[in-house]
Amino acid sequence: MCRVLNRSVADFKKLCNRLPDCSTSELYILQPVFYVYLDTDRIPAQSTPAATTDIELVYQSLLAIVATLHTDGSGIDSDSAGSEKHHLISAWNRVVPWLVFFHDQFIMCRANYRPVDKMAAIRLVTSLLFHVSAIEGDPTEISVLSTPVLYRPIAELWLLAVNTKDRDVVCLSSQAGARTTSFRIFGTFVISECICDKSFLAILAEVSGGVDAVASAALKYVKNIRSMAKDPNIASNTFKLRMVVSMFSCCVAIILSTSMHDAAMREAYILRQSVKEVFSALRVLQSLPPGRGSMTGTLRSTIPYLRLLLENADDPVSVIHQALCAHAVETMVHISPSEHLSVEMVGPGKPHMANEAFLKILIDYTLHDKILSYVSEHVDTWSDDLGPIVRQNKHLWDVWSEVEQKIRSYGILRSRAEMIVWPSLSKKGWVLQNHQCHCGSTAEDIRLRQCAGCQVVRYCSKRCQRNSWYSHHRVSCEFLKAAVGSSIPHHVKRSLRLLAALEVGHKQRKWDNILRLVVAARYEYPEDRERLVVELALDKNEESVRPLRNYLFLFDGLSENEVVDRLSSWPDSRGQLQGLFLCSVITIHDRYAARQILFSPCIALDMEIVPQTFSGNVQDV
Repeated sequence: MCRVLNRSVADFKKLCNRLPDCSTSELYILQPVFYVYLDTDRIPAQSTPAATTDIELVYQSLLAIVATLHTDGSGIDSDSAGSEKHHLISAWNRVVPWLVFFHDQFIMCRANYRPVDKMAAIRLVTSLLFHVSAIEGDPTEISVLSTPVLYRPIAELWLLAVNTKDRDVVCLSSQAGARTTSFRIFGTFVISECICDKSFLAILAEVSGGVDAVASAALKYVKNIRSMAKDPNIASNTFKLRMVVSMFSCCVAIILSTSMHDAAMREAYILRQSVKEVFSALRVLQSLPPGRGSMTGTLRSTIPYLRLLLENADDPVSVIHQALCAHAVETMVHISPSEHLSVEMVGPGKPHMANEAFLKILIDYTLHDKILSYVSEHVDTWSDDLGPIVRQNKHLWDVWSEVEQKIRSYGILRSRAEMIVWPSLSKKGWVLQNHQCHCGSTAEDIRLRQCAGCQVVRYCSKRCQRNSWYSHHRVSCEFLKAAVGSSIPHHVKRSLRLLAALEVGHKQRKWDNILRLVVAARYEYPEDRERLVVELALDKNEESVRPLRNYLFLFDGLSENEVVDRLSSWPDSRGQLQGLFLCSVITIHDRYAARQILFSPCIALDMEIVPQTFSGNVQDV
């Protein structure tokens, strides 16, 4: 022992070479020896020939520690005392500075003099990171790795493993190799834990060239998970399958965290690809044999990520559409009702069943034409295939029945709206199926011009825009703008006909109650009896009546008299202005779950129709 403590590298190597032949009791006695040379005061600022002895002694010490952790029958994987783990954890504050030194000088090659090979340094550092995080052999439970001084090494090692597909980063194993995992996978667990710290995210963005690169790497994992879950070598191994499920949750957590810090990346990259990939992978994981992985774990980040996009994305309708295209409805319905979500995952007052939470989201977005088109096409198949599943849970069946009823009723109302002479919005603008502007010119070879006021109507030329303005648009422009709303995303423009149809259906269905409310309002507001507005809550199936002065904020500075005059000057050939009340407004939920009040889409669309339309000459803008 004395010869070992004389700072002789040769003598220390001899002791380390004998470790495989040592018994458990001998290893227990030798453990303190391996930590003797881990003196942080002897860490050199730079690797130089003068520091070679200190570096090699520490290198041999760390190798010996790793060797004891790999030993079968004792150490971190043992059911016995686990003395090796306790020694390592207790000396972690001395080990960490040396790990940072080895990483900086030899792995990242920042030293000109390197007595330790790069691959050897990688093998040493990653093995120690792996073992110190493993609690009872489970590398998914990260503990002391969330140390700020380790943030840069962890980030750089993970990116190295990702970029080289582990070619330069060894696979790690425990229990004498019974469990093996890639540092790409293990590093992902670490990254998902650390990324909640803004200082770590800043370091990760710095070393990767931007958080979009990090999200891109995480998304690659999500794509690979589908093939990994189908791999027979993984599918037959419970531990590996559990790792795949945990890895999915960690990857989505990484995408979630990076999305919150870079709105431009979220819109340009994440929105286009990740939602579809996340739900596609989730569907594959759902097909795993029962008991091979917890779906609650996979949902831990998925539902919050979906909510984040819906609340912050410029086009939340596309988010839902991407999820639907990846069979999100089928996947979520098949999730067991026992898979509950915590309040932290969904927020206070939100449904705690994952499938219920998703169906509630779907109900809110069925108002939008793009979503309605998709769900209307699939509702019959869903009813046949998913109906028997949701019937097994009464509460879920009630939610599903509400979804199915809304899809079918909205689809019928939209079909009726298409039979009414209202402008039909295509990708090119307000044009009919024959692609003609109201002047008769074809719109296929021209670039349509958008009205700067309402930003809804488009024209084939300045001449047509000018003619339309003097013909009718000077009246309809402000009302179309009020029907779309100043803070509503552009997808509402594509749903105006559907909203108008819902408005008409609501009025017809609740007309008797509307009459009673109007009569009551005339007594309550005698000064406003000729200027009453009916408010229709389309998503709540409710109605109320209030004076026009309560809704002047919709009309962008127009006075009450100006609104009345413009509505009165419009030739209401269809009788949309009933005489009993001035006009109607509707309310819907926006992406923040707040209520948005919009001017009547039905009246606004009718205002945009050229007066000649009512005489039979259908020319549309």
